[in-house]
Amino acid sequence: MLGFSVVYWKPILAVFVLGWVLAGVRYLRAYLFKPLLDDVLVPAAATGINFERVEPVLTEIALILGISLIVQPVAVFFRSYGAHWTIASVRRDVDQRVAAKLLAAPLRIHRGGSSGDFLARAMSDVQLACQAVNITYTELLVNAQLVISGAIALFIASWQLAFFSLIAMPPFFWMLSFFGRRIQRQTHRRQETQGDLSQRLLTILSGIKVIKAFQGQQLEENAFAIETGKYFRRHMKVVWNGVLAKASTELMNPILGFLIIGFGIWLLLNELWGITIGILVQFTFTLIIAYKPIKALSQSFPKIMESTGGAVRLFKLLDLEEEPPDGPGARPMVGLAHNIRFKDIHFDYGSEPVLRGIDLEVGVGEVVAIVGRTGSGKSTLVDLVLRFHDPCRGSIEIDGVDLRDLQRQSFLDHVAVVTQEPFLFDATVAENIRYGRADASETEVHAAAAAASADEFIVELPEGYDTPVGEFGLRLSGGQRQRLTIARAILANPSILVFDEATSALDVKTERAVQAAIESLRGERTIFLVAHRLSTIQHADRIVVLDQGRIAETGDHESLMRRSGIYTELIGIQENSPD
Repeated sequence: MLGFSVVYWKPILAVFVLGWVLAGVRYLRAYLFKPLLDDVLVPAAATGINFERVEPVLTEIALILGISLIVQPVAVFFRSYGAHWTIASVRRDVDQRVAAKLLAAPLRIHRGGSSGDFLARAMSDVQLACQAVNITYTELLVNAQLVISGAIALFIASWQLAFFSLIAMPPFFWMLSFFGRRIQRQTHRRQETQGDLSQRLLTILSGIKVIKAFQGQQLEENAFAIETGKYFRRHMKVVWNGVLAKASTELMNPILGFLIIGFGIWLLLNELWGITIGILVQFTFTLIIAYKPIKALSQSFPKIMESTGGAVRLFKLLDLEEEPPDGPGARPMVGLAHNIRFKDIHFDYGSEPVLRGIDLEVGVGEVVAIVGRTGSGKSTLVDLVLRFHDPCRGSIEIDGVDLRDLQRQSFLDHVAVVTQEPFLFDATVAENIRYGRADASETEVHAAAAAASADEFIVELPEGYDTPVGEFGLRLSGGQRQRLTIARAILANPSILVFDEATSALDVKTERAVQAAIESLRGERTIFLVAHRLSTIQHADRIVVLDQGRIAETGDHESLMRRSGIYTELIGIQENSPD
């Protein structure tokens, strides 16, 4: 975590230097007790005060006190501001790294993970891990400097008493290490539960309609209560060990302090090792000043160990693999001139094969529909076209060039997708359409909306194209949202356009509007239609029927109906369904 702050070495250096200044000022005040007692008060009590003799000592003491009163608040201000500026900068950088990693991770990482776990790592674990940086610059560093300066001041006051103080250090640090290891282990388990808790809450929020419709409120409340109970128990284990560590230091610190001071009094009374009343008072006040940072350090250590539990999970996220980089010979894609060829495509998600030996050639400007039973591999095939995954075996070629030999970004500039679930951002209608091409003019946005049959409802909205659509576009109907996503895809002006179950949840009127939008694009772009509702694809140039990951049939609607095969069976099922 400290590696994130290296780039801010200038403010860190200032924090470090000002920490030594503050430490020096504090212990300098303790040092003043020795000349005040041994050179002023003790002689005055024995022989009477001699102002001429003590005036230089008192002047020195007053001068040092005056300087410290000015230096300390200035140093505190700049040190504190520099520390918090660095902490906030590190948190900003970590948040940006997490977002970048989630965006760069392959799609299969997202599909194989839990949204709640990713959210917990991005929020709770980042907060916990950054706590280590916070503690380092606001507590650990300054207190360590105070302890080191205090140790030097103690040796200056009396090296004999200082050596005696060191005897107590090994058991003290062993105790901190013991509790620290337990806190780290239990924090890691608690943060795993935080991910489960976040996932349960996301499920409630995303499925609230279904929950209310089926009166599942109590069921979900009970399930959430189980998760919160598990989190509570694991959190309290962390708290238990933290409190035990704190209580143990509260017990040990004063006992050790009394033993050291008592030993010093015994030396003074027996006139051993040259201990004077001034030295003993100086040593005692130095020890008192050092006690606070020692106590703070002992309490910071469990917090640091708790932070490492979150940091471990954070860095597991930051260590996720990313999309493979372009090869050294990768070339840009300039468009689709001839065809897209699938050569012996095999693909699996790590267990059962999904696609097995797909061979297919799609010409430029062709409309190809992909149909089949549930689980036949339809969406996976177009995911390969979009390069969300790479084939496990075989290749996809664009005009004879393997897709993996094209620059990924350049290729994606030539493709667009309309998914089954129309996703919109919490922005205006125009901003959502323009997401496909940020530099598009207003005229181009309107033309794309017209091509997607979306302009007819947009002009009726309160603010037209400037109307906010709400979170996930919930202010619009499902059909309206889908037409906006089609407009977004059209505006991107892709060479290859994929409709992945884009009409499966639409009413008949909206479906016809979407079909009209697809027809308007015929010949201009190469279009893949993945459809569950087969009425959408009957006018496709070619229909490819998948069965158990293989191509079972191919042809147009009329020829496939004459074969009386799987396609005919699927048509019959839909025609006879109540829907």
